[in-house]
Amino acid sequence: MFNWDSQYSVGIQEIDDQHRKLIDFINELEQTLGEPNNRDAAVKILNGLVSYTKDHFAREELYFRQFDYDKTDDHIAEHIDLIAQVEKLVYQFEVSGTFDIPNVIEFLKSWWAEHILGADQEYVTCFKENGL
Repeated sequence: MFNWDSQYSVGIQEIDDQHRKLIDFINELEQTLGEPNNRDAAVKILNGLVSYTKDHFAREELYFRQFDYDKTDDHIAEHIDLIAQVEKLVYQFEVSGTFDIPNVIEFLKSWWAEHILGADQEYVTCFKENGL
């Protein structure tokens, strides 16, 4: 399980809530491992994760532009990379029917933990200085 920890907090309730929801998707995906015929459930969860992630990233990126955040391009590049990787995994899974869910879960946990603790922490001062 990927448990929320105070170290993941950016101190902005809206974004922390979104990060918690993203972690919930990963945990839900992990729970499908114990279910027989989990393919359809895994695809549904992954598609939900992609959709919610896009919404979350769009919100952050709106703030980047609104607040003239100096690392906007680098941060958006990380967003684009994750979406592309997960969409590729979903596509491969839908087409081939084979999927290494445990490795995908570990990838997602690592990516989100590193992203929240790294790139997301970097925008906190800018966002707070602009009223979030």
